[in-house]
Parts: sequence; C-alpha cells; structure tokens
Amino acid sequence: MPDPEQLVVAALFDDRDRADDAWGRLAEADIPASVITEPGIVGAYRLQVMVHRENLEQAQRLIADLVL
Repeated sequence: MPDPEQLVVAALFDDRDRADDAWGRLAEADIPASVITEPGIVGAYRLQVMVHRENLEQAQRLIADLVL
C-alpha cells in the first residue's frame, strides 16, 4: 500500500459515474487508485480520484476525456 502522503489528486468529479469510470480505467491499466468523497456545503460534494504520485501523468492521460 502506498504511503498516504504520496497520494495525489489525479482528477476531480462531481458525478459518481464518471469517477467510477475513471477508477475502472485506472484499474484496467494496473494503476492503483482510490475514489474519495469530499463533502461540501449544503450537501454538495466532489469526488477525488487519488493515485500514487509516480503514476499521476499516466493516470491523467488515461482519464483526460472524462474530466469536464
């Protein structure tokens, strides 16, 4: 398991389906990833797709078309 301090945000989403699609693509490419829900105000939230720092560039290339 990577050191949590080495995890970085590869993308932010406000739609769970898109975040799950991003996670699936990364999993298929053997890039460990996590989807973290970040609460906001008045029930709003953002979903962070987190990856290890060393995988950031590759992860962002794989999911670029999902990011709005």
